[in-house]
Amino acid sequence: MIKNKKIFDGATILLVTILFFLIIAILGITFWKEKTIESDFKFFSQKRSSKELNQIIKGDRIIISFTGPVQIENFNENILIKPQLEYESSWITNHQLQLTIKEQLIPEVDYELKLKSFKGKWGFLNEGTEIFFSTDSLPKLESISPFEGQIEVGIRTEITFEFEESIASQYYLKIKTDPIFEFENIETTEKNKIIIKPINDLLFDTEYKITVDIKSRNYLDFSQEIAKTIFKTKRPSVVVYSWNSKGIPTKTEERLELQESQKMVGKYIDIDLSKQNLYIFENGKELGAYKVSTGIRGMNTPTGEFKVLAQATRPWSATYGLYMPWFLQFTKEGHGIHELPEWPGGYKEGANHLGIPVSHGCVRLGVGPAKNVYDFVGIGTPIIIHY
Repeated sequence: MIKNKKIFDGATILLVTILFFLIIAILGITFWKEKTIESDFKFFSQKRSSKELNQIIKGDRIIISFTGPVQIENFNENILIKPQLEYESSWITNHQLQLTIKEQLIPEVDYELKLKSFKGKWGFLNEGTEIFFSTDSLPKLESISPFEGQIEVGIRTEITFEFEESIASQYYLKIKTDPIFEFENIETTEKNKIIIKPINDLLFDTEYKITVDIKSRNYLDFSQEIAKTIFKTKRPSVVVYSWNSKGIPTKTEERLELQESQKMVGKYIDIDLSKQNLYIFENGKELGAYKVSTGIRGMNTPTGEFKVLAQATRPWSATYGLYMPWFLQFTKEGHGIHELPEWPGGYKEGANHLGIPVSHGCVRLGVGPAKNVYDFVGIGTPIIIHY
């Protein structure tokens, strides 16, 4: 009986020893797990789709997941967000904490979310971690036209802002002009472009400043300048009376406005009797402005739309005993556009009368401009004469 008791006592000791080491192992594993709990951050929209770390807005959710259970009491004390951000926290399980952003966020701001040291379920302390995120990035301007410092800009120019990518729906642009002018948006298929066009002509020889502020539909107090350009409009080309043998104008007249083109396709001559000016146009663009002398009262130059019927470089007028260089006939009655009449001895008639109606119905041009107009046209070129 004593021998059997010793055997029992030996088995008991062995069992106790095994249990002891098993408990030690379990405690060791538990301690190890408690001391090595890891955390992970994921961002989701209200619709539960994952979010990029640079696109966080109000209503988005941050899910903090742990590899083991943690003590959830007063856990918010372990969370630090810089800059300060209003959020609402709720535990999904003791392995997952959800933070819901409750305020509108300022665009293009960087945030730091720091999880300070925290305790596992059994009270063991774990090191925290941190992550950085940001709100929506503002559109980046790639180019602007007219560019900064550009001069000789047309008074009807379109102003184009081109961004690196399309502007997100949560933003809109506020365009300011100085001096102020009204403009309209031009439709374009390129979503990264904004094009505006002045409703009326800009002022000549004027410096314009255009600034673009971006506004947020989500954060109403937000406004930031993202584009600026300063350009200067061109001066209108002068009206030329005549020029010398070197092509240098001998007399000119400043203008304050452009002549509106009445034809947008092809070449034509425009004669304004009230201003005593002749303009040449091609495809709606003015290519020259010249001072003329038209018909005196009682022998008025006819008005209306005509066309070049004939051309002659130096015809002789038997009626007046004068040459009519660079003659362009535009009526059957013989009205024409030509250089100042020339006497057989070479003297030019009416050089000092350009800008004054003194002719017998023709349109007189100075020396130089007459040949330029002659070379510009051809038979059939339209001529519009008006007041």
